[in-house]
Amino acid sequence: MAVPHMEARFPNDSIMAPPAYVRQVHAWAREVFTGEAAPQGQVRLRVWRQDHSCLRFGRSCIETPLRIGAQSYAHGLGTHANSDIEVDVPPGAQRLEAAIGIDNNPDTGGSRGSVEFVVEANGEEVVRSPVLRGGAAPVPIMVRIAPDMRSLRLKVTDGGDGAAFDQADWADAAFVMADGSRRYLDADQPDLFLAVAGPPLSFVLGGVPSEELLPAWKRTTETKPTAGGKLLITRWEQPGPGMVLTVEARIFDRYPAVEWVARFENRSPTTSPVLEQVRALNVRVQSGYVREPLILHHLTGDTCSATAFQPLDTPIVPGKPFMLTPTGGRPSSMTAFPFWNLQYRDSGVITAVGWTGQWQAAFDRSPAGPGTVGIGLEQLRTVLHAGEAIRTPRILIMPWKGSRADAQIRFRRLMFDHFAPRVGGKLPLLPVALQTFDRYNARPEWATESGQLVYVRTAADLGFDTVWLDAAWFPGGFPNGVGSWRTDETRFPRGLKPVSETVHAHRMRFVLWFEPERVAPGSDIAREHPEWVSGGANGGLFRLHDPEARRWLTDLLNRRIGEYGVDVYRNDFNIDPLQYWRAEDAPDRQGMTEIRYVEGLYALWDSLRAAHPDLLIDNCASGGRRLDLEMIMRSVPLWRSDTGCSPGHPEWNQMQAMALAQYLPLFAVGLWSSDPYERRSAAAAGVSLEAPYLDPGFSSSAWADAVGELKILRSYWYGDLHVLSGIGTDADDVAAWQLDRPDLGAGVLCAFRRPESKLSGIVVAPRGIRPSARYHVEFRGDGKPIKTIMTGKEMAEGLVLRLPKAPGSMLVYYSQAPAAPRDPTDRERRKERRKL
Repeated sequence: MAVPHMEARFPNDSIMAPPAYVRQVHAWAREVFTGEAAPQGQVRLRVWRQDHSCLRFGRSCIETPLRIGAQSYAHGLGTHANSDIEVDVPPGAQRLEAAIGIDNNPDTGGSRGSVEFVVEANGEEVVRSPVLRGGAAPVPIMVRIAPDMRSLRLKVTDGGDGAAFDQADWADAAFVMADGSRRYLDADQPDLFLAVAGPPLSFVLGGVPSEELLPAWKRTTETKPTAGGKLLITRWEQPGPGMVLTVEARIFDRYPAVEWVARFENRSPTTSPVLEQVRALNVRVQSGYVREPLILHHLTGDTCSATAFQPLDTPIVPGKPFMLTPTGGRPSSMTAFPFWNLQYRDSGVITAVGWTGQWQAAFDRSPAGPGTVGIGLEQLRTVLHAGEAIRTPRILIMPWKGSRADAQIRFRRLMFDHFAPRVGGKLPLLPVALQTFDRYNARPEWATESGQLVYVRTAADLGFDTVWLDAAWFPGGFPNGVGSWRTDETRFPRGLKPVSETVHAHRMRFVLWFEPERVAPGSDIAREHPEWVSGGANGGLFRLHDPEARRWLTDLLNRRIGEYGVDVYRNDFNIDPLQYWRAEDAPDRQGMTEIRYVEGLYALWDSLRAAHPDLLIDNCASGGRRLDLEMIMRSVPLWRSDTGCSPGHPEWNQMQAMALAQYLPLFAVGLWSSDPYERRSAAAAGVSLEAPYLDPGFSSSAWADAVGELKILRSYWYGDLHVLSGIGTDADDVAAWQLDRPDLGAGVLCAFRRPESKLSGIVVAPRGIRPSARYHVEFRGDGKPIKTIMTGKEMAEGLVLRLPKAPGSMLVYYSQAPAAPRDPTDRERRKERRKL
């Protein structure tokens, strides 16, 4: 059965970045990758040195308005000793004028700081100020432009007594043109969180760092159009022939984002020198003023506990580098999650890593203020044989400025538009599925053909759109049978086709569980192909890095998907692969097994999707321990955490929903209760319900109501998420979020009073509402629904949501109403007023 689809369209509204900012990010990408000079403001600047903070435009280097002595300025450059700024002279410039001095701000206090200003042209000083001290009045300077002056160097020195408080301003700095107009040095300058400092990646080859190697390598560039953007292809070729570095970077028409992946290829006839310290991302961030915090907003990985995907805010401080690394080779396992937001004041960069292995990110901040971010494999030190190539992790960055909340929504839209998987070219509608493996697998009659046929008919009667058969169909059962990917003939004598055909006859989808990368001892693969197992006949990790083994497994899975009528291929992965990878590495090939395995995984999944265009892949790894950018591009996590393997935990579900949805566009979760508070806590783009249909006293009406409500809520998850409360699990707190579909003019507010909360209600102000519009509003709490019509202005002023029960919940649906009909006599009254 074809997977049903859902549309998600996002307008060019205030959430989206201004077009000028998008262009700045695109220009940054072109400059760092292709070497194309970025269009700057009216004057081109290059910073050759700044010992403290960062060069700022129209404000001081500590982010305050420009002020020298008692004089304030709207234009100028804010710098700090010692600094050296090169300024290109625009054609037609007659002179450079500026007011110079120590910036007057709470830090300098009107008395601290001492600097000298120097202007050089053609290597000669043309201006040198006396030592200027804090609190002194601005000093005007002027440099006449001679015909041979192509650029000027604006320098600030520390005055001979150290650089403390030496915050210096080139205020009102401008070239005066022949027609008398002024070209301010700060006008229209790019103001990005990311610095321009060569390619945003690095490596060491044969002991020599890339910043020394790449300038001598031949660079070629090519630009190709892609859907919704452009692809920038850059190659650096080592003289020789030798190593070739190719970077494919994508920019997006509507988003200030850049995505890239790099490849190294040894084109020499001999083995390469050692390649190491490969950083797929290596950038400096403009966190200038060291007293302003640089905060990393990130999540834990899936811990299968109350802390699964818990939001954390970590300050990045000088002298204390901070590392993020997952556990055991699964990219979102336990200790790290490969999506985060690094923030400095009102700017930052959201980053996603695409590597389904042991990635590592390092964050640091210098005592001068700027920070650095590096991302690569935790362990990679290898030679490449002649003709051999490897790839790096995929990197996605989205710089932002303004509201962090808006930036997170913008990133979510980016993920929907360009990274969420398509099935048949469209976004898949995630299942609302009946899934009772955890509840009923211990019952012998459940995992049989007859038991599953009852299961299917029950799903249809309750309104489910999907039937989910988990790890209960192969000989040996779970976990002892993993590696035997055929039906257990004693339980399913006719195979699984009768089950899937019945599912399809009821117009539902069929989910089937596999765990092809883990091999149990005694299973078919362990007995018949121990050479394809890291661990051999004793079981272990299937060797996806072996091309022959991978081809065999691909063929097997393709046959099973077709033979069993599978609509959703569920790929679980309950094993930490890192120990197996590293055990196979030779001393001069550290990291190579991991690279080949991860490349093999992508090849396997891509082959399955190519062979079955309507197939949806469900990505599971002991829950949500394998969530990264590469996997999100190919699959959806229908079981976001194994916290869903047992009943309860609604507060955990609330936190997971708000935290994950800021980064991942689509996911689903398990649910064990039809209770409104619990089911609304678990509502997402998809839900799997462990309905107790075989238990005495089962209420089919209650569960049918739950299914119906979850299917309604599902469509709202294909839009914007606005977090309206804190994100945590405290039992004495409240939680609230808004799901807004700007393309539909509709949405829903979800509010929760937790079991120990003393609050009997909350006030929420929905976002994305048009003040002048009218809305149909429906309040659904624990009692009878209440319907009304409100203006957007009334809604934005705050909705009072009364929650008398603890725990309790309320949903507030809203949809834009047609304009109110006009009184037909209004027109006549207006005519009469005009006559008067």
